[in-house]
Amino acid sequence: MVSKPSVGLGSNNENGTQVSWLIIFWSTIFGVVPSWVEGSWKKGDCPVACELTVNHSRVNEASAFIVHARDAHMIPPTHSVPWILFTQENPVYTPVLNDSEFTSKFNLLRSYRLDSDIPNPVYAVPDLKPPVPFSEKTGLIFAAFSNCEPVRIEYMRQLMNFVPVDSYGGCLRNKNDLVLIYGKDFKLAKTELSRKYKFTLVFFNQDCDYFVDDQMTHALNAGSVPVVMGTDKVDEFLPGNLRNAVIKVRDFKSPRHLADYLLYLSGNETQYNSFLDWKWKGIGNVTGTTIGNYWKAHYPIECQMCVALSQGRIHKEGLQAIPCKRRAYEDWGIIPGA
Repeated sequence: MVSKPSVGLGSNNENGTQVSWLIIFWSTIFGVVPSWVEGSWKKGDCPVACELTVNHSRVNEASAFIVHARDAHMIPPTHSVPWILFTQENPVYTPVLNDSEFTSKFNLLRSYRLDSDIPNPVYAVPDLKPPVPFSEKTGLIFAAFSNCEPVRIEYMRQLMNFVPVDSYGGCLRNKNDLVLIYGKDFKLAKTELSRKYKFTLVFFNQDCDYFVDDQMTHALNAGSVPVVMGTDKVDEFLPGNLRNAVIKVRDFKSPRHLADYLLYLSGNETQYNSFLDWKWKGIGNVTGTTIGNYWKAHYPIECQMCVALSQGRIHKEGLQAIPCKRRAYEDWGIIPGA
């Protein structure tokens, strides 16, 4: 069990046994106070009584504090209870994650990484909405990137030399249908538009271990086969019948080799549809996989944090840094301007 701190291990009964766990979300998220995280769960709804709040005035009741890594300057006032680090952004764009002096201050990690104490990727279980039939898909390759990370955009530029790519985002844009749509509506519109395409470029903004974002969910939902550039651990996000649902860029020597394969599939209905078998068969058995456990969690993620605290599953010596090298052209077998 967590050793009893001088303040803040929540409510105790007359025997001094923990009966309630309170986590205070101490920071903002990108500068916004996350009021949507407020909640409480009685024992029964959660293995332990659990509460999450943004109310800083309850500091002396706290069992733990949670801090968002992009607002890392908002440090809790006491270290007498565990600190939880929260991130869904990778280390290239969140440098504090690669700072061991910073990460060592925290005792639990809630993040996009599947090897986190509390895995919390933004990649949701894809839905089984039937795809547009092969013969009715009028587009070949769909792309929509707003962050023009140079390597992925250069790869797409070179791919365009060999095969048509309809680019709707801010990078190499040649289609304007999505220009005036933003926010959540943009993602919905993007998903709906990509349904008519055979393939969608799912190029994550970096190749950090376990970094998979909701681009992949959008493509899978649309029934447009994802062409994935990113972490070599992507297979861990594709359990059950999803294991053959994507095309991995790293399996091809060059953009030209990838283009040749996409053109081949675009003319072979049987081979193409094999990537969409899961739409009819279902996700399949995801038991025993980390992403499956996340999708089918028995309890809310806030509750999971309270359970980890109650079981003493904390890193007493602090978290290790999370390194990630910025993507390089040679990682993907391309030469700029080729």
